[in-house]
Amino acid sequence: MHLLPCRRRRRPAVPFLAALLAAASLPAQYRYQQQTGLIAGPTVRTEGCLLVDVDGDGDLDVVFANGYVLSTSGQAIQPTLLINRIGQGLGLVDETAARLPALAIRGTLAVAFDVDGDGDLDLVFACNGNSQQRLYVNDGAGHFTDESTTRLPGMVITAAGCAYGDVDQDGDLDLFFNDELTNGQLKLCLNDGTGTFTNVTGTHVVAAPKSNQQDIVLCDLDNDWDLDVINCGKSAGQQIFFNDGTGRFLTVTTALLPAGTTLTYEFEAADLDHDGDLDLAMLSYSGVTDTLLRNELIPSGTLSFTNLPGALAGGAGDDDNEWAFVDCDDDGDLDLVNGSLQAAAEKLYRNDGGFTFTRWTGTDGFSPQTDSTLDVAIGDLNGDGVFDVVTAQGESGTYTNRAYYGTGPADTQPPRFVRVESLPAVSQTPDGPWVVRAAIQDSFVDDGETSVQTAALDWTITHRGGVAIGSTPMRFLGGLLFRAELHAPPGVIMNGATVVWSLRATDRRGNTAVTPAQSFWICGIQAYGLALGGTNTALLAGGGDAHLGGLFALAWSQAGPSTTGALGISLGSRWQATIPEGTLLIDPYQFLLVGAIGTDPAGAGGLGIPIPNLPLAGLPVTFQAVFDVPVSMTNGVELVLCP
Repeated sequence: MHLLPCRRRRRPAVPFLAALLAAASLPAQYRYQQQTGLIAGPTVRTEGCLLVDVDGDGDLDVVFANGYVLSTSGQAIQPTLLINRIGQGLGLVDETAARLPALAIRGTLAVAFDVDGDGDLDLVFACNGNSQQRLYVNDGAGHFTDESTTRLPGMVITAAGCAYGDVDQDGDLDLFFNDELTNGQLKLCLNDGTGTFTNVTGTHVVAAPKSNQQDIVLCDLDNDWDLDVINCGKSAGQQIFFNDGTGRFLTVTTALLPAGTTLTYEFEAADLDHDGDLDLAMLSYSGVTDTLLRNELIPSGTLSFTNLPGALAGGAGDDDNEWAFVDCDDDGDLDLVNGSLQAAAEKLYRNDGGFTFTRWTGTDGFSPQTDSTLDVAIGDLNGDGVFDVVTAQGESGTYTNRAYYGTGPADTQPPRFVRVESLPAVSQTPDGPWVVRAAIQDSFVDDGETSVQTAALDWTITHRGGVAIGSTPMRFLGGLLFRAELHAPPGVIMNGATVVWSLRATDRRGNTAVTPAQSFWICGIQAYGLALGGTNTALLAGGGDAHLGGLFALAWSQAGPSTTGALGISLGSRWQATIPEGTLLIDPYQFLLVGAIGTDPAGAGGLGIPIPNLPLAGLPVTFQAVFDVPVSMTNGVELVLCP
């Protein structure tokens, strides 16, 4: 056999070299890469932008408050609404004309929340130039009607900002507006539950005028589960108004926040060091170092802030306008985006977890673009799981609003429970409801909002009739706070029951966090069988002290005048049967006693029953009364003895 030498086949060199040359000629890929042409709309001064799903299709649309036309000496202009059609290959489509009122306003900031409780997001615009503030109501499909004059009070002010939250904890979302005018007073408008607001500033907000107000932040600074207010601006003394728990802000201080300068544009609040209280980023005017403020409430127990001017490394002295937090490297802590007026790119600071933020530069940051950014909005525009950034432009340059796609890792971090309200191990309110609140932040935080999509209170109730399992949605209160109320499920008697509960939060990406289970046991006094009809017409009520050694009180009413009756007392579970005289609610097989009672001329009466101080906690005792001619049976009252 004759073996021929093996010849190695050579690859053509040209395609390989071409590939190298092509790669070398590609533009640099930045962590936030500008998407030229993605943002359409008029070239105007724009002070506010917002990412929000207005049409309920699951992706984020873009709202620009705009402001005014540049070429016509500040003429008012219609806001812009871009509908997200990126998934259809169409980009962001300007549908302003079809969806927004044909109304020129001088918008400075936009917020989106459900003002009327119908499940969709409405739009509120803060407006300057001595203007009526604006409220646009959503029809559920992303078409808006101007209802400013019917739902908002007639406030003709110069507002740089607004913020929303349930400040009085009544289940609806209220509004604050600031006022840039000299001696401007922070304005509070309470929601009546239907989306109509009343200006209650005179009775609910202490008189504390401040000129050139710029930003309002609603957040729970003192960890008392209500929303406080930071009011800052380009004048001395940055204000904190403390909520008394009822939506009244009658205490204000300027002593807790650093003076620094008389020119402050914005504060942003989040738990930056994972200790359970909210820290602050402060954005100051040109020539002043922006700073971070560490909240010392935990562990000191006293609300105070430590100024950390060196915590921002690189470019913190520029003239900038906007902060927003985002976990751009998916490591579980919040990094910091800065919308810059004068830097050669928007700025991005990496959180090292120890209250040091180092600026990313080059391809670790934003595509280089010198423009006058006044606002930024953060969210996943293109559905790839990475947070993107939209900027609003004003003051100088080409006034071109921009979009940047994030090119870093997709968000895999679940929401984080900053803190959770604990319930006592023993509840003495068997009628409920049981309120649980939590502060929750996710991988971005901006103006009190976060990327939590849903939050819920999950519960299991073990009662004498069996086991009930369910879930109660948590309402967003604003300022990272959420609240749920657990009510007794239909047919479940809560007295003597044990409730095991936990909280669950899921972000837009589907990342979910669940808190460790907690439990409480229920004792006390509970009326039942209140709507039986027939001869069960008299009323029995319990009161007093349900503890061992206490004095339990029974009262009856609506029986016959000056008549006699009998009080039955039994042990054990509630027992129900229909007899000719009415519905029997106590267990006749576990009677303790039957005693004579009577009524006064008004058909009422009462009795005090001492509870022995014996180890009887958890013992259920039931009561029912019946009266003579005409026969009138009462409802039942159950006493589960508390420790």
